[in-house]
Amino acid sequence: MKVEFRIFKPVENHEIFITGFAGIGIVGHLATKYIARNCDVVGVVRYRGEPPIVSVEGDRLLLQNEIFSCGRVVGVVNNYGIHEAAVYDYTKALATWVVANEFKLAVLFGGLDGRLQRGEDKLRIVYTSAYKKAGLPTGDAKILEPGLQIVGPLAYLTSFLEELDFPTLVILPYADVARPADPYAASVAVDYFSKLFDFPVDTSGLRQMAEELEREIEEVRRRMEEQSKREEASRLYI
Repeated sequence: MKVEFRIFKPVENHEIFITGFAGIGIVGHLATKYIARNCDVVGVVRYRGEPPIVSVEGDRLLLQNEIFSCGRVVGVVNNYGIHEAAVYDYTKALATWVVANEFKLAVLFGGLDGRLQRGEDKLRIVYTSAYKKAGLPTGDAKILEPGLQIVGPLAYLTSFLEELDFPTLVILPYADVARPADPYAASVAVDYFSKLFDFPVDTSGLRQMAEELEREIEEVRRRMEEQSKREEASRLYI
């Protein structure tokens, strides 16, 4: 599957690439989208089969997979998720693009099942071999325990970046699995990122964004169900 990266505005002096996906508590997506909220949209990632959805955010169209720039931090917000059939090709292309554009490191956001939390620790981290070799910061966070797993697009992207010998840190706060979105867990991830890389982010507005995202997710789910029903009906009556 062909994955295209279209850049509208040139980006200079970039250092850190970030992204996340809609896993537990949609923490990865929520954290990335919140960091990107005051950044410039500089491009898009397109692939055949992406969700056929656009919406309006503020005074602009919100496209499927937007590349944003906040100076030294550049990332991708996957606004409507990644089609299951495209996850492998999409994440492989994304990893290759990150390495080719000579970022210094990547930071990926995800969520951990809060039922696994022990003690007062609020998150766990995972990093690639290249991240460890480079001596890049990890703060005081503990590494994910053996036996626990990263799954979905985040797992693919992390493994591709490991294969490409690229310095990558994965930030995994514990999230409430009973909630569609967990803004507190996302704020934990963003605060950790902010302090670790000296990139100030005020997380006070995360709860409002989470509520808006919950409504968007429900609307997307409703539309996809309606589309599935229409397709099923057309098969029945042809």
